[in-house]
Amino acid sequence: MDGISLDSFAPLRLCVRCLFVFLLAAIPVRAADPWHLADWQARVVVEIPKPLAEPGVDTAAVRVLCQGLAKADGSDYRVLDAAGKPVPFQLTFHDAARYSLLSFRAADTKGRFFVYFGNPKAERAKEQVVVDPKPGAGPPKGEWVPRYGLVLETVERPEGKNPETVEDMAKLLAGSKAKHGARYQRRISDGYNPFGSSDYYMSIYRGWINIPKAGKYEFCTASNEASFSFLDGKELVHWPGRHTAERGLHGEKNAAIDLTAGVHYVEYYHEEVVLDQMAFLGWRPAGATYFGAIPESVYTAPHPAVVTAYETPKGPPLRFEPVISDSAWPAERREGQYTRCRFAAGKTPPLPDGTTYRWDFGDGQAATGPEVEHVYLALGTYPVTLTAQGPQGTATAKWPLTIFEIEHVTDEYREGRPKDYAKIAGTYDRAKLDADSLKELAHLLAESEEPAKALEVGKEFVSRFPNAKPQTLARVRRLNAECALRLGKEGLDEAVKSYQESITKDTPPVERLDVLARLIRLVGIERGEPEKAAAVIAQVEEAWKAARADEDTQAAYRRAVIASGDVLLWNGKLEGARDFYKRAEALGTFIPSQVRNARIGAYPNSIKEFIAAGNLGAALDVVSQWEETFPTDKPNGQTFFWHGKLLELRGQHHDAARHLARAVSLTVGASFESEARWLLAESLEQIGRKEEAKKELAKLVASGINDEFAKKAKDRLQKALGEKKP
Repeated sequence: MDGISLDSFAPLRLCVRCLFVFLLAAIPVRAADPWHLADWQARVVVEIPKPLAEPGVDTAAVRVLCQGLAKADGSDYRVLDAAGKPVPFQLTFHDAARYSLLSFRAADTKGRFFVYFGNPKAERAKEQVVVDPKPGAGPPKGEWVPRYGLVLETVERPEGKNPETVEDMAKLLAGSKAKHGARYQRRISDGYNPFGSSDYYMSIYRGWINIPKAGKYEFCTASNEASFSFLDGKELVHWPGRHTAERGLHGEKNAAIDLTAGVHYVEYYHEEVVLDQMAFLGWRPAGATYFGAIPESVYTAPHPAVVTAYETPKGPPLRFEPVISDSAWPAERREGQYTRCRFAAGKTPPLPDGTTYRWDFGDGQAATGPEVEHVYLALGTYPVTLTAQGPQGTATAKWPLTIFEIEHVTDEYREGRPKDYAKIAGTYDRAKLDADSLKELAHLLAESEEPAKALEVGKEFVSRFPNAKPQTLARVRRLNAECALRLGKEGLDEAVKSYQESITKDTPPVERLDVLARLIRLVGIERGEPEKAAAVIAQVEEAWKAARADEDTQAAYRRAVIASGDVLLWNGKLEGARDFYKRAEALGTFIPSQVRNARIGAYPNSIKEFIAAGNLGAALDVVSQWEETFPTDKPNGQTFFWHGKLLELRGQHHDAARHLARAVSLTVGASFESEARWLLAESLEQIGRKEEAKKELAKLVASGINDEFAKKAKDRLQKALGEKKP
């Protein structure tokens, strides 16, 4: 049995023995809806709650969780109308382990429909419309064809050269080993993969557009890597081979075509390797001056149908669908991702009262309850299992959940807060975490300002995985040393020693220099001992002399020089800091003063835009880029302000307070001084230093500034004074 446990009902048919399992509950199927197909073990009830106002639409589309019960090729699907008569349909996407998309004829939008699946012996229905997956094969054929809707599907891209021909693209698609996902949408225009990793994937767009009037139309493509497009099975505009989108942003890659008014079948295929992503099909209709996006109204749309109930002949099934709600990226590292997911047992209809639920998240961790959330510490595919124990038996359902690298903060994937994640992950059974997850847990706890717990987890990693990759062990030891320094529980010299020991003879020069740069900051800033940092600075010079002076090594040396300047800056030695910063800038590419001023002036606007979009990680990257590119601007304090503000928004109040305190000390009279003092008081309040917070508020009020932050500070102080009065 694949994921099934039905203790009380062993005689059930073999087709029930699959990933998707049914809890034999006491809730009966409605008497008005007889079970039409005796050999099918599952169905969904489908309705169209809000039909489109557009006249003539005869197609509806629905998303169905098959979750392992449907056949691998989907040939057991059937669609029936309210009277039980077969309805023609097309399976526009099918992932047997997860879900399917169907378009079906909906002559009566007020009626109820039934989608059946779960019969391993079934042959493909004659009323099923089948599309030829070969690029350029043209529209599906049948007595009725759904001419409403465009589907975007993404799949994993196998290794291989960028396709130069349609045949090359077809081979690449045929070699894909995994489907990422699919949805209906009204555009061929995407800058990332919404269903999986945005590296090594392919996009497949198939569907219909409605040309408003006959005439000559020009179409253009702009893609990062190869793209091929077709209209009614004929070549539209191809841009094969390896390239970036820039050379097609103004419609340079185009083709003209005479079209009749009415619907036409469009196909667009795109492949992506790494770096930027872009898939775009635009047009220039007659009379237009420039190429532009094809309006959404040109893409036809089906009636949106919904599943109102999942059913079996004997009761509701057990099912669920994970939802990735948000993720966070480490602020101090260029690798790693923490991802939060929400899980809920299906409620249409609910399982009987008294049913208990247990979740196995596939990473060694478990939880109970009908609705839970979980944080994944590492990327990968996790077999999530839900087990339900009810009055009449036990059932399980599974979902192969892929935690992929999320590169873009969008409406679908928001940015989370490390501290929120640490509250969840801090309760994990660490003995059941693998090496990657345990390592990332240590980093998450450190990032969440819990150095004691992070140190405990880091030591456990070193103990449990002594044969881990040398570089991995070295990095965990560095984290342990850093946490010990923050705690002050071990002597500084001992912590520095363990940090030094993490540098092995096999440590690459770039990593060695970056480690020394970090150590310089830890000793000279975190512990406030610049004289001991000087010894590490000397090691930087030795490592630089011994290294091969390539571009990457020089960049790492430059970062170490900036770190040396940071130590002096944090310890109030501005002139010495400026000397190091000037050296660092001299090691980089020369930037004219006017360009420099323009770029420095643009950084705050970029940061504000990322904050407005909820993308704090990207905003921190901008601050880091600002500091690394123009370190001589650091004594002006503005980067300290932005760094502190962003850390405050992320809930990292200790580090925020340190940066904001440095900002206000460097920038008396600056335009952001008022906000910096207010945020500093907020951070101090959050970490329990309330008296210091009041002093900062008092300084803000006494500064004579009259803005929203000064007013809030005055109100806060008056309120505190009022609370003290008897």
